[in-house]
Amino acid sequence: MEQCNGAGSDGPEADIRRQFREMTESFMVPYRNECMICFLMRAMPLLETSGFAMTAAYRKFNAPRATNLGRRLSEMGIFGDCQLLQRGVVVNDAIWEADRCPDCGIPVEVPDCLEVRLGSTQPCKLWRWRRDVEREQFDAWLAPNY
Repeated sequence: MEQCNGAGSDGPEADIRRQFREMTESFMVPYRNECMICFLMRAMPLLETSGFAMTAAYRKFNAPRATNLGRRLSEMGIFGDCQLLQRGVVVNDAIWEADRCPDCGIPVEVPDCLEVRLGSTQPCKLWRWRRDVEREQFDAWLAPNY
């Protein structure tokens, strides 16, 4: 029977990858006042395809009182770190223009974080919540153009 996360199913290579990931995740911590999205972008090579491992690490070090974060994200239809980067936020085009990966749409390189207050789970000014952008676009479409 296969173990969770496929450990052991691909032989020793999968086991080495798993051990490397576990070891490096313990060293990956957010900078002081770094926003959650910039931290996830910096942690991109370590992100799992599902789950909130790095979001939990961010919360542990920078926003321990944000106990409702998982529920807030799931209400937005986001169920993992990768989904948060792909479907939760967009680049703030007013501040910077990003070269994006043609496959997933995530920016290839990110400038230094513009920082948030300690304890915040909001993105810095480099990013905008996708739902806010969509709401603004809808409101602009709905508003009369006289």
